[in-house]
Amino acid sequence: MSSPPPEVPPPPPVLLRSGRTSYEFVRSLGPAHHGELVLARRLYEGGFGGYAVLKRPLTTVAEAPRRLLEEGRLTAQLHHPNIVSVHHLKGPDEAPVLVFEHTPGHRLDTLLEASARAELPISEGFALYVTAEIADALHHAHNLTDEHGRALEVVHRDVGPHNILITEHGAVKLLDFGAAWSRLTGRVGTEDGDLQGSLAYAAPEHVARIGLDGRADLFALGIVLLQLLTGRHLFEGADRFDAERRRRRERRLVQDSSLREQALAAAMHEAVSQAATYELKTRILGYGHADLDEATRAVPAALAPLVQKALAPDRVERFTTGAELARALREHLRRAGPPFGRPEALAELAGLRYAALRVQGGESPEEALEDRLLPEDDPDA
Repeated sequence: MSSPPPEVPPPPPVLLRSGRTSYEFVRSLGPAHHGELVLARRLYEGGFGGYAVLKRPLTTVAEAPRRLLEEGRLTAQLHHPNIVSVHHLKGPDEAPVLVFEHTPGHRLDTLLEASARAELPISEGFALYVTAEIADALHHAHNLTDEHGRALEVVHRDVGPHNILITEHGAVKLLDFGAAWSRLTGRVGTEDGDLQGSLAYAAPEHVARIGLDGRADLFALGIVLLQLLTGRHLFEGADRFDAERRRRRERRLVQDSSLREQALAAAMHEAVSQAATYELKTRILGYGHADLDEATRAVPAALAPLVQKALAPDRVERFTTGAELARALREHLRRAGPPFGRPEALAELAGLRYAALRVQGGESPEEALEDRLLPEDDPDA
């Protein structure tokens, strides 16, 4: 008796069709501002055409489609090698879909976690290289103009390790302009109670609701630089608070039930989150030069003035532009030692991930850092 034929799995759902191109679902990549990111397989009339990342609006947020349309219109005007580019904006206004380039790599927050796990500090060269590349990206965004030459005065408002990607080729990319402010015509206003972006990386003037400019993004990038150099956040514990908020947002995205126990747990988490948010806002608003001096004690002496300028409490004391910050970083890197670029970043990234995986596998950080070289061949053997 012949065995029944094996069941053929159903084809993956098609998320989007655009002319002769279709995009098949591969897996969810989690939430982003006002939407969900999805890895999709691009097919040209049945033939594989690589991967893309789709961003579709959250169905639970009424204004999400308008926010996504605004993000698409803004991001389509950004053309810089250190900014992830958008290819298309498709679908009806009530359910738009953004199609982004797919750039395999590792987010900086995961590399900071790997560094802490392996007890392997990130090198000064890597820190300066990554920060300078993002400063270049921000300079481009801050100086963006519309088709009539009018300044859009873009402020990203969510610069942080979670939105910085190191690609598999060692390039550095700035992600997600979903929280950006700009003078784009027809943009959606922000409610008074909403602070867009990550509170953990917000400049004092952002929390104080003072008119923003690009120096707020440079302050956030200064916090990233401090983390890379010392392993510590400017406001201790703020990075863990920020990561937990993103995890809760991701859990809400995948929840499909409304059991009473889940509702109670969500209410308790929200109460704790509100208390922590209030405490962090108070710390940011009270931030002064004494806090800055304390936070930068572990920064190498030659770099301390640069980091302190990036993190000055008063924005008039900070770097004026991303280009100015990038120049200062690269000048220090040039004076400090050998060149550091994509190859060196890729080598450090590989070593860091290898050490972190060994620690995760049960080895101590000391064992993970030991050289495991094969002995040289014995010529007499």
